[in-house]
Amino acid sequence: MFTLYSIGLTFGADFSKVDKHAESVLGNLKTTKEIARYLTRNLNNTTDKTRAIYYWIARNIRYDVDKMNSNTFYTDPQELVDYALTNRAGVCSHYSALFQALCQSAGVQSYVIDGYIRQNGKLILAGHSWNAVIIGNQFYDIDVTWAAGYVSKNSFVQKFRDDFFLVNPADFIKTHIPFDPIWQFSLNPITFKQFDTNNFKKQENSARFNFFDSIKMIPTLSPVERLKREKLRIINSGISNKLLVERISDLSANIDNEELKIATNSFNQAVGMFNDGVFVYNKYITSGSKILNPKTAQKFLAVLNLSRQKTVLAADIASGINTKDKKLNKQIATFKKDIQKRLAIIDQETGIAKEYAKK
Repeated sequence: MFTLYSIGLTFGADFSKVDKHAESVLGNLKTTKEIARYLTRNLNNTTDKTRAIYYWIARNIRYDVDKMNSNTFYTDPQELVDYALTNRAGVCSHYSALFQALCQSAGVQSYVIDGYIRQNGKLILAGHSWNAVIIGNQFYDIDVTWAAGYVSKNSFVQKFRDDFFLVNPADFIKTHIPFDPIWQFSLNPITFKQFDTNNFKKQENSARFNFFDSIKMIPTLSPVERLKREKLRIINSGISNKLLVERISDLSANIDNEELKIATNSFNQAVGMFNDGVFVYNKYITSGSKILNPKTAQKFLAVLNLSRQKTVLAADIASGINTKDKKLNKQIATFKKDIQKRLAIIDQETGIAKEYAKK
């Protein structure tokens, strides 16, 4: 069950006109691009565009109580968006994914943030998702799930709230803590233990945590490096509860999966290079030039040299593969033996061809 908790608006602006416009979205609009285009037409600033998206989602997507207790897992954000638009329902991951998709279509810089929460003073050790946007070089938090209403006696009660629109991160941290400390948008992020015990004294101290540079760097990092850095930041912030243990476990599994993808791609690249070397050799042999004599020896040597170069390159790629996967390691070991056999054959035939070339 989730209930309401008021943390206050950062902006005291009048959004009545924007909200009224958002209410007029046509029911036949089905895609994020269509909806975002309608929502943000004639809106000239980021704040109003963000508000229109926030209002429309909160008023049109109901909280799916049945899914709240299901074990359905999505790996693709687009699946979350599609479900939310098709069923006009979802849980926090659907709300945040849809908000992100509409913001992207509207040209609003936004993020999906995962973490956990405190409601009515009670710590809730269950994953939750929300969003953040950048307006005027400032970060603001948004929870459109909480803005839509609340669950009471296992039923969703729709009740729109302004309280979770463009909230100052220093206020938002009182009820929402991201798994990754960079999403606190704070020069001095609190630890998980401080959040769990409702102790925010550290916010009053000075610090040197450059979250902005870390966020700015994210698009330049490989998936593995992003995951490793997040994992390290979480560990450095202190593992204070079972949910964080699960998060670290999930990150470790994702890191292993990403590294396996890299290793598998490298292995496939090595196999492809090896096969190229074989193809070069076989093409020459089957072209009618397989009879070795002083005239064909030089050409055959060139073919053998090219085939060897490709085979050696395949060996170099295979030697650089580092993986924990036992099955792939076994395939790599077998492949390396095949490479050595192939090189032995090439070297043997090269020696014979050189003798013919001398004649």
